[in-house]
Amino acid sequence: MERSNFPSFLLNHIEKTPDKVYLQFEKEKFTYEQLHEKIGRLVSGLKELDIQNGDHVCVMLNNCPEYLDVWFSLSFLGAVSVPLNVHLIGKGLTYILSHSECKAIILHHEFLPQILPSISELNRQVKLIIVNDSDTDSEKTELEPHIDFNPVFSYQQLLQTAQPVDIDPSVFPDAIQSILYTSGTTGLPKGVMLSHASYVKSGQAFAEHMIQATSDDILFTSLPLFHINAQAHTVMGAIAQNATIALGKRFSASRFWDEIRDHRATIFNSLGSMIPILCKQPERPNDRNNPARRTACAATPKEFWKVFEERFGVQIIEGYGLTETTGFCISNTLTANRPPSMGKPFSSVKVKIADEQDNEVPVRELGEILIHPMEEEVLMKGYFKNPEKTDEALKGGWFHTGDRGYQDEEGYLYFSDRTKQCIRRRGENISSWEIEKAVNDHPKVLETAAVGVPSEIGEEDVKLYVILHKEQSLTPEEIIDWCSDRMAYFMVPRYVEFIHSFPKTATERIQKFKLKALGIGDAWDREQANYRLKVNGR
Repeated sequence: MERSNFPSFLLNHIEKTPDKVYLQFEKEKFTYEQLHEKIGRLVSGLKELDIQNGDHVCVMLNNCPEYLDVWFSLSFLGAVSVPLNVHLIGKGLTYILSHSECKAIILHHEFLPQILPSISELNRQVKLIIVNDSDTDSEKTELEPHIDFNPVFSYQQLLQTAQPVDIDPSVFPDAIQSILYTSGTTGLPKGVMLSHASYVKSGQAFAEHMIQATSDDILFTSLPLFHINAQAHTVMGAIAQNATIALGKRFSASRFWDEIRDHRATIFNSLGSMIPILCKQPERPNDRNNPARRTACAATPKEFWKVFEERFGVQIIEGYGLTETTGFCISNTLTANRPPSMGKPFSSVKVKIADEQDNEVPVRELGEILIHPMEEEVLMKGYFKNPEKTDEALKGGWFHTGDRGYQDEEGYLYFSDRTKQCIRRRGENISSWEIEKAVNDHPKVLETAAVGVPSEIGEEDVKLYVILHKEQSLTPEEIIDWCSDRMAYFMVPRYVEFIHSFPKTATERIQKFKLKALGIGDAWDREQANYRLKVNGR
């Protein structure tokens, strides 16, 4: 595999097929050459705003062509992209804006109500570059009085007035390309630093090894571009083969197969939770009448695997990866597919199942999944401004995933469960600590514990145990409303149970494994109660 930086990789593939469609989005199509021209303009415009090599720029955009234009252009400048989950609000958003040391934020106009309160808490000036879907530039003059000392610019004007420049690919492969914040287990989110070369390697390995894509393929994703999956696999995988990216705005179970047909998509990326959701849709006569051949997935529920493949005629290729590994690093392949295993390690990594002392355990014995790089720039460069957590995660040269699994006699790996206090819900990692911290701020709440409980569509749902101060009362609905105002919608608990005391260790730590073992129990269920979240008007 070529060890190149992101810009060189992109230019090489633009030159191979300049007239080919690189991106399909709704009814629009863009060629590789059109991408080249847009990058030239945007690089010029961002330079005029003094965005330079090494600067950090937060990106808060929905899935759209502009997202890719921004991501690629920042790479050519040597700037560092910091994707923001578009559902973040409150303290979680403020923390990332502050911790990332961003110089600018590029965002869709609709996210201003979320951004402005956090911006006002920063003690530095931050440029705001606003993408306006209405194709007008009025937002600049309308918003300037409300932004205090933070200058506001129109993305559309920036492109219209900028003069295209020759773009320079001279960035070192080991330079930081992106910082992706992932939920911590017992603390604040950690910024995963990924290099240019790690993206290139991941895209190539995914396309060539896992899904065996060719230039004739159309790779579809409706997963968000602020996550590693869509970035490293659909986008980088398609470009690696000079294939075409088909981008959906967001996942919709009712529209999913129509989008696949409209785009003529042959390969798509999915999450384990998407598989049962699609299977639970009403059957249609044309379910198998779609152009897709295979889907790359992770955490597919075993009971839905065969049902999905037979109903839709699409082969599931299961794999495993994390943000810290730049996505998939273990997978099955088309010719060596053993459900329900995660497959075998890519050639770029070595995997072992280890005990608490990091010693390898025997075959079929459970232990923590540890990953060791066999090539440079495979794993993350570390956690941004967090050397202690970096050293802890990469102890002994092995990345400690916090996940448990086992290996069979032929080297196939199987996922078992998570050792971290991290809840996995529909593709999102959720910090129990962040939920608890937000709810503990309620004046009537004494103590809380958030745990993951099994979901009927795979992965987990959030259950919150609450102890109130003496002689205080709250309803589950009041707890949910409090959460909705302070955290992303996907973090808001589904289940709420009031309790009088927690099982604890001698050092007063809550024994969450005992709470998890209780399962859902008689907890109040938000979905059964049909109680709607009040989150940013969404």
